[in-house]
Amino acid sequence: MKTQNAKFLTIGNADSRRVQFWQNALSQENYSYELLSYDEVCNNVFTKIKNPTTLRITSTGEDIELKKKILKIGGCPNVDDLLFQKGLIYPNRYWYRGWCVVLEKIEKFIQQNPMLHVMNTPAAIRLAFHKLNCQKLLQQKNISTPEIILEQVLDYDSLILKLQSENIRQVFIKPYHGSSASGVMAFRQANGKQILYTTIELKPDGKLFNNLRLQKYTSISKIKTIINSMIPSGLMVEEWIRKKKFRDKSVDLRILVVDGKASFVVPRMSPHFITNLHLGNEKGKIELLKNAWGEDLIKNAETLAVRAVEAIGGLFYAGVDVAISDKGVSYVLEVNAFGDMLLGVFKEGMNTYEYELTRLMHSVRSQ
Repeated sequence: MKTQNAKFLTIGNADSRRVQFWQNALSQENYSYELLSYDEVCNNVFTKIKNPTTLRITSTGEDIELKKKILKIGGCPNVDDLLFQKGLIYPNRYWYRGWCVVLEKIEKFIQQNPMLHVMNTPAAIRLAFHKLNCQKLLQQKNISTPEIILEQVLDYDSLILKLQSENIRQVFIKPYHGSSASGVMAFRQANGKQILYTTIELKPDGKLFNNLRLQKYTSISKIKTIINSMIPSGLMVEEWIRKKKFRDKSVDLRILVVDGKASFVVPRMSPHFITNLHLGNEKGKIELLKNAWGEDLIKNAETLAVRAVEAIGGLFYAGVDVAISDKGVSYVLEVNAFGDMLLGVFKEGMNTYEYELTRLMHSVRSQ
């Protein structure tokens, strides 16, 4: 593919910020691009690719009708009767099943069009969207991750029994599928008392909603209700890593790996245990951390992130969340196939999408 004649195809929705950022980067370089919507993918409406074309698969976003369609494809019963409300937590296992079917359609499209060059493959995206399978693969590759204490939570009572029998006082409970800390729970117990910190808000009618403010529950009956209500989404239990602190805040790193290199490193700082930036947490400066902690700790985290992306394979770019423990050990918390929307962050004067495009075209020229 000659770079001056480069063509691009994006799978996503026109109103998606990720799509818009990528297309802005393409426009600045006067590259030709087209958009294939997820509605078209779901309906098997594909075009024949006649020229060498780079394919970028983006997030499905928050479109309610698309979410409903993917749930239906995944076999969710009575989808049309579901009341879709902003923030309401829906059955993730049905969404993931539907998402896998959508990725299979894209996979078939790629196979039928050998002139496509794919940035992130459907297989890699599928694995990254299954937290348990992804973490298990990384562990098999000797990549440091939090210990998996339970692969599947059957119910609240069996979880408590497991933790008590092994004298485990604090854990993270995570849904297999999800993003933006949705459904993530930090759980502590000791001396008959329990505390649950989570982005989940339990409404009086029993419905669960995502909340941008971290919720704290001390009522055992409410904790039991929340955990049992999340069981259908699939829950795993991980070791709670004590994150190294900076200025009295817990810190982890979102490391954007592009073309095999740790290209952007964004510290996420929080007075709480969950550090996602969209929850109002602080975006730190990596140079300050290097000065405080030493460059070696950051370099080790970057190396670990690159190894994680290499282990999965098929990812030209990925956002890797890495925690450095209070003992200085790095752990991969999660790999995000769409984890590159880092706003207000630049490298060599370029945002993440512009930088990805530059690296992509450099790799094309090198072939």
